[in-house]
Amino acid sequence: MKEEIQTILDKIYLSLKTHDYYQPSLLDGEAGYCLFDQFYISYTGIDAVNHADNVEDFENNLQTLSEDSIGCPSPFFSSGKAGVNWFFSYLKAKDVLDEENWEILCDDDPELFEQAILYLKDGNYDFLHGSIGIAYHSLYAQTNQYTTFQETFFQLLYKLAYQSPDKMFIAHFDLTNLVPVPNKINLGMAHGLISVLKFCLQCYQKNICSVAAKKLALDIADLFRSTINRNTNNSLFPNILMLDEPAKGYSRVGWCYGDLSIGFVLYQAGVVFEDTALKDLGTEILIHTSKRRSEEQTMVRDAGICHGSAGIAHVYNKMWHYTKNPVFKEACDFWIQQTLDFSIHPDGYAGFKSYSPDASGKYTNSYGLLNGISGIGLVLLSYLTGDFSWDYCIMLND
Repeated sequence: MKEEIQTILDKIYLSLKTHDYYQPSLLDGEAGYCLFDQFYISYTGIDAVNHADNVEDFENNLQTLSEDSIGCPSPFFSSGKAGVNWFFSYLKAKDVLDEENWEILCDDDPELFEQAILYLKDGNYDFLHGSIGIAYHSLYAQTNQYTTFQETFFQLLYKLAYQSPDKMFIAHFDLTNLVPVPNKINLGMAHGLISVLKFCLQCYQKNICSVAAKKLALDIADLFRSTINRNTNNSLFPNILMLDEPAKGYSRVGWCYGDLSIGFVLYQAGVVFEDTALKDLGTEILIHTSKRRSEEQTMVRDAGICHGSAGIAHVYNKMWHYTKNPVFKEACDFWIQQTLDFSIHPDGYAGFKSYSPDASGKYTNSYGLLNGISGIGLVLLSYLTGDFSWDYCIMLND
């Protein structure tokens, strides 16, 4: 399988070298492509054919991204400047960018953080298109200069979660109408409660409001405990939970929604808080989810990270590295092979296309990190190397 993966990686790299320019964003634009580019060049090493030319191409692309991201109208992590600035911080951590250039490229961080506060006050805690994604970017850099913002942000998040004296509740934020929806809880990673739990873990590890961060994290974990439906061979959790109603509904297997990310973050919470019961719960959920393989059970129709096979493979790859449980190794290998098998489209980038049920023809080409070949390539590189350093940007970091 390694040779097949290497062939696909080379095809992805060549496809990206000839692509038309995308918008300056991380999860669906140029920064995601540059992230794969940097990782691939590092993996192939200085002995690779055309290494010097590849490095020069990367530097030129990085320069273009740096220039085009100036004045980026969107502040968000997925589609805007917060994600691009995280990528610059990632390059600084990799010693690709020096301190001076990093400070210049990210000099608009204070404005982004001001916007995050405003979005949170409106109830928009969304990871991809709201305040938590912007704030999560701030927690990555090895600096204390953002502590005041981070503490203020978390205090507002805590207040949002405990508006009722009786229970913790964070209302789903409707991104279409830009309003919170009373009595409705989104449980997913992309737009929902499990991303809040992950944010709490990051705050706790960075010593930002650590006591309150632990309380909120454990209360969210308790909500998941009380919601789980063990009387099923399919999903244990729905996408959406209605307050004071029995949990009902079905969720896919994927990064964006469903049991996979829920189980993974609950396991991580158990590690962070040294809570064996939480680790066991996360493990139970992920073992259960590993048995769902058919398209009908998983709703997997492409190879992308968001709702496809690569995202599933990556989570199980990390769980294998954490636990050495052979169930996770087998599940990882299965979904890696499924990812390779999705490279079947003659007109697709490296043979891949993204499933878009609202699009004409349903399958579309995508270079992006979240839905396209940049992300698929990063997952395959992690599978070969055991290097997961890039996956902070999808909230799967340690």
